[in-house]
Amino acid sequence: MKTEISGFLGYIGTERGLSPKTVEAYSHDLGKFSEFVVKELGDEGDVGSVDQYFIRLYLQSLADKGNAAVSRGRKLATLKSFFKYLMADGRVKVDPAVQVRMPRVTQKEPSYLTEQEYKRLLRTVQRTATRFFRSRDTAIVTMLLGMGLRLSELVGLNIGDINFEDASVKVTRKGRNERILPANEEVLMGLRRYLNTRKEATGQDPLFLSKRNQRIDNASVWHLVRKYLQQAQIEKDRLSPHTLRHTFATMLLKQGENILTIKELLSHRNLRTTERYLHICGEDLRVAVSRLGVSLCVTSEVLHR
Repeated sequence: MKTEISGFLGYIGTERGLSPKTVEAYSHDLGKFSEFVVKELGDEGDVGSVDQYFIRLYLQSLADKGNAAVSRGRKLATLKSFFKYLMADGRVKVDPAVQVRMPRVTQKEPSYLTEQEYKRLLRTVQRTATRFFRSRDTAIVTMLLGMGLRLSELVGLNIGDINFEDASVKVTRKGRNERILPANEEVLMGLRRYLNTRKEATGQDPLFLSKRNQRIDNASVWHLVRKYLQQAQIEKDRLSPHTLRHTFATMLLKQGENILTIKELLSHRNLRTTERYLHICGEDLRVAVSRLGVSLCVTSEVLHR
């Protein structure tokens, strides 16, 4: 089992070009599965002894330990990729994972900010941030709100990825795919102010730095966004940088943008993922109609200071 896992990790890292963090996640999931195989089947874990019923037994053991459906689904997706690789390479004669269905995941409604709330958030950053980090933190929050970037996408940006002349940003998305995304004037203005504070910076340098002058990491951005959301007294069920991504998508939809355009801007693989926002807009429409005096689900712009 360990040999087969090692070969698979080498394949997805080298030939498929998946990111080191993705390879690490696959390694963790397969390591846990390998431990279960050895515990239940003995020896060193023979992949040829694994069938669909054994995989179902593994998933049930995860459920018994309290693993949520989304977590079990991710682990099953790892196993499906692993055994598909083994089949293609002739290591197994039958794919035991192909007949195992993904756990049903209840789709949660995206948590997003209203126009008043995201304006209050921006004011809070500018008012409460320390002088040293004010321009950086304002630029971070404005980019998340105004471009809908994922946390990892924002953290991975270099200065050279910003093109002020074309009003665009080169973003490395999932699977190391690069996309050129448009940036509005508020985003570009925030970046200009921040970069004016950077001395002798080159295009290869990280865009956002930590207090130690190193590339800021995911955890730091997550905590600073949460801090400002709490200081702005914004109360939601789930608050994180992804809340700002949801806000970006919702505001675009409310101003009448095409759902396919929003899908491309968010780099969703499946249109169903983007369609979650249609329900939100529908709820707002019902509220608007019930009030009669409130305009329908349309706003004049995506982002205000």
